[in-house]
Amino acid sequence: MKRLKRSQRSKRLNLYWVETDDHDEDWFVVAETEKKAATFHERSEGYGPGDALALFVVPVPERVGAEAGWPSLELLEACGATVLRHETPRVVEILGQRYCEGQLEHEILQRSDDAFEANGKARLNKTSPRAMN
Repeated sequence: MKRLKRSQRSKRLNLYWVETDDHDEDWFVVAETEKKAATFHERSEGYGPGDALALFVVPVPERVGAEAGWPSLELLEACGATVLRHETPRVVEILGQRYCEGQLEHEILQRSDDAFEANGKARLNKTSPRAMN
């Protein structure tokens, strides 16, 4: 039986959850390994080497035509995800584990709405007003 060289073998893609200490841009990445997922996230989001931690979630089903990188909603669903919240920050559940998208985009939208409201305008991003303590 002829063995394929490593470069000739089909690479198995997996879904990883990738997070950083600040949790600003946490999200899923499709990659072959944890290292590749973390490196992709670091380079894409402007973090330094070693700043991201990738955690294996599930293998990407072979029937799904996936590529390495950010997953689509359809790919997440093919991996068994249920989207519990579609608005930013998105919340997804896979195999009983809940994952919450990084907070940076939501914080930007929140601050924009706060500024709109302070200037007598509507909250155009439709975020909720901050609770007053």
